Amino acid sequence: MRAARRTFADGDFGHNRHHHHDDVIPPPTPTSLRTASGPVGPRTVVGSSTLQNHGKNNENQDSYIASANPAGTKSLVAVLDGHGEQGKRVSEYATRTLAKSLFASKDLYTNPAAALEAAYAETQRGIERTQQFDALHSGSTAVAAYRYRDRLFIANVGDSRAVLGCTVSRDEGDPVGAHGGLVAVDLSSDQKPAREDEKSRILAQGGSIHQSSVPMRQGFGPPVLVRVGPERVWDRTGRCGLCVTRSFGDLSMHPFVHAQPEISERQLSTKDRVVVLGSDGVWDRMDSQEAVEIAAKHRDPNAAAREITHLARQRWHAETQGQLSDDITAVVMHLDHSEQPPMKAPPSATPASRGSMRTTRNSFGDTAPVNAKQRLGSSQRLAAMESLRSTTAERLGLLPVPPAGAPSRRRR
Repeated sequence: MRAARRTFADGDFGHNRHHHHDDVIPPPTPTSLRTASGPVGPRTVVGSSTLQNHGKNNENQDSYIASANPAGTKSLVAVLDGHGEQGKRVSEYATRTLAKSLFASKDLYTNPAAALEAAYAETQRGIERTQQFDALHSGSTAVAAYRYRDRLFIANVGDSRAVLGCTVSRDEGDPVGAHGGLVAVDLSSDQKPAREDEKSRILAQGGSIHQSSVPMRQGFGPPVLVRVGPERVWDRTGRCGLCVTRSFGDLSMHPFVHAQPEISERQLSTKDRVVVLGSDGVWDRMDSQEAVEIAAKHRDPNAAAREITHLARQRWHAETQGQLSDDITAVVMHLDHSEQPPMKAPPSATPASRGSMRTTRNSFGDTAPVNAKQRLGSSQRLAAMESLRSTTAERLGLLPVPPAGAPSRRRR
């Protein structure tokens, strides 16, 4: 029997976060830690765009941060994609707590990677400590990038993604201009059940990974269970599945799903021109290369983010005959290496409504460029539509309960 839902306490979840927050702007470096030497790095200008889903539910569960200090030497950008009934509140809480914890860390100026890791851990502890029931079957992805001078630090849980657009000279194997002068380098790796290292970890812990089972009637015979959609990791009951392997919240999925971030660091050079962060509503409908090409076309990062999100939504509607689209969020960070004064920046901080033993993957700076633009095949379209349609049907109580032992509850 389902337990009653607990409401959120004042000061935790539930507040509208579409307005600006001064506490999300990267703080000044303490005088004792400032240095007059060393590379300053590019100036940063950031922009963002978010679109609510269609045909899924009546709220946008994505949240984001798009912030920079006035000099453009520091910036924090992040995209969080909530899921489950309380996904919006989880992503909003995580957005506020992540930024607050990061900027309060004593390691921010000496070891930003450690500060990011600690901020993720503190955010998860906060969810576990004060939102235990609400986050039992709800959670949020979170990809964040903190840039200071010529260093960029990335932390990720889930399948939101960070991508870098950089120039590659002819002698490095790419014909300059073939992709608008930029090639895409993934700065994060999507954490999904199909990823071999994640699958091995979960199976070794006794977890289960498989597609959803949906009853379908064939002809005049009785309904049969058919496996559809993407692979999911399932809780111990076998009735609740998730198609990411790391996230904030999702307490019922522990230990198979956890909030330990993958951290990477990159030293920026003059070849690095743009960073794009997006929720899976973007990446389900375009690849990394196309996203950086779009971002490179626009001087205004807000315009770049808008084109990315609107194009993704158009493709969602085209693929589903206008029936479905996911929440779609993009944050674009332009890296200005010129000696000219930076462009007038958009509002400095815009959070809006989408543990910790460290695991550090190799720097994604060495990742091979993403060159192929891929259109989704029929099976992928079915998986995407099943993921959204089953969530809607389940919320409305339209899905029949499969026979005993068959999974019946799906998320995301």
